[in-house]
Amino acid sequence: MADLTTSYLGLSLPSPLLLASSSLSNRVENFQLAEESGAGAVVLRSLFEEQLEAAESALQEALSLGEGLGAESTRSFFPSQRIGPVEYLQLVSRAKRAVRIPVIGSVNCVAAGSWSAYARQVVEAGADALEVNLYAVQADPELSAGEVEARYEEVVASIVQTVRVPVSVKLSPYFTSLAHFVRRLDRAGAKGYVLFNRFLQPDISLERMSLQNVMPPSEPHEMLPSLRWIALLYGRTPADLAASTGVHDAGAVVKQLLAGAAVVQLASALMKHGIPYLATLREGLEDWMDRRGFSDLSDFRGTLSQRVIRDPGAFERAQYVHLILSQNG
Repeated sequence: MADLTTSYLGLSLPSPLLLASSSLSNRVENFQLAEESGAGAVVLRSLFEEQLEAAESALQEALSLGEGLGAESTRSFFPSQRIGPVEYLQLVSRAKRAVRIPVIGSVNCVAAGSWSAYARQVVEAGADALEVNLYAVQADPELSAGEVEARYEEVVASIVQTVRVPVSVKLSPYFTSLAHFVRRLDRAGAKGYVLFNRFLQPDISLERMSLQNVMPPSEPHEMLPSLRWIALLYGRTPADLAASTGVHDAGAVVKQLLAGAAVVQLASALMKHGIPYLATLREGLEDWMDRRGFSDLSDFRGTLSQRVIRDPGAFERAQYVHLILSQNG
């Protein structure tokens, strides 16, 4: 029988399959079901920076009412949430009591600030690690790529200095030089990278002639960008790499591990098939390993990465040119 134990962010996990931060990861019952089905860890649904600011604004408003003053939240566009900062801490505590596998907190943020102290409370509530989700669409023409990266680096450094648990960073694939940015985050203290985030993709309703926000479940082809970058970054950063987005079957799990992923995060596949589908993925991974004669994950992890290539960028360019020219006959 194949041994699926692995290490991620310095934590010992019974398997490389993680319940990703999603609508599934805000109920203790789901965490228990995920553990029973073979998950190695659970990542809680993200608490947003805007939620913390809204809670603080509400508190300030309540305090000011005694003096006849009002305060309008600068985040009034942000909808009220069933899970606020206090409830989130309670969820972390309940999750830790309910499961034996690691519980990873998640904070979705774009700027450093006093809110980062809240990260310490998440850890004190029991989180074994923190995932920092850097989600923002930078549309300001006055804001350079360098300024954006410096801001994100400050966010990560601030949280790393605040907490005593490992911190991973969930990134998008849209950085000018992702490998260089990862190196900067290495210096800031990041211990892992989740590749990649999925952006909200606004659509237009022709009937209402208005914008409509949609975020459909991922499709299998969306796995390819993370597969590519995990293969490129493996061995070039001391941090662990987590695959996210587009993993829908055991074959995709194997591919990400071959590229160099330490773990694979799943959400859309579990929304489609149910959390017990983790057991099917686990069995598929074990079956593949048994057929190939691999006893544990380290036997094959990263064997198809590009760590042995001196200049992977030039190598990819050469492969691209070869493919295009071969299609031209």
